[in-house]
Amino acid sequence: MIGPRDPRVFAPDFLSPSGGPSEAELNTWRRAAQSGKGTPWLDAARADALARYALKFGEGVQMMEAVATRFREPVREVGWEIIGADADGENWQDHRDPQRAYALMRAKLRAARDAGAVLEYKLWLKPAGT
Repeated sequence: MIGPRDPRVFAPDFLSPSGGPSEAELNTWRRAAQSGKGTPWLDAARADALARYALKFGEGVQMMEAVATRFREPVREVGWEIIGADADGENWQDHRDPQRAYALMRAKLRAARDAGAVLEYKLWLKPAGT
């Protein structure tokens, strides 16, 4: 399981100079994700980068929404769209564990990708245990 001190969370290629988010962007998104408004809409790679970055601070994805960015590609699976309306035990209020929340988010991103859906995500973060 990836934890805040695991080198994979903040590996050298994490802040990629070739199109990945800068630390300033990650900090801006992190502050937004701590607010009631959540982040701006982020593509899957940037949403994943923010969720990994948040792990460094002991924070996890409390809620997530998704939208299809292409008119011809409506969301076909509600499970891809949301974190926060999942099965008992999977919701933040059930476990308040950033690593579990990240694993759920990754599963949703992977399911959407495997089905060929192109989605954008809005995230809300909370510290572990809150």
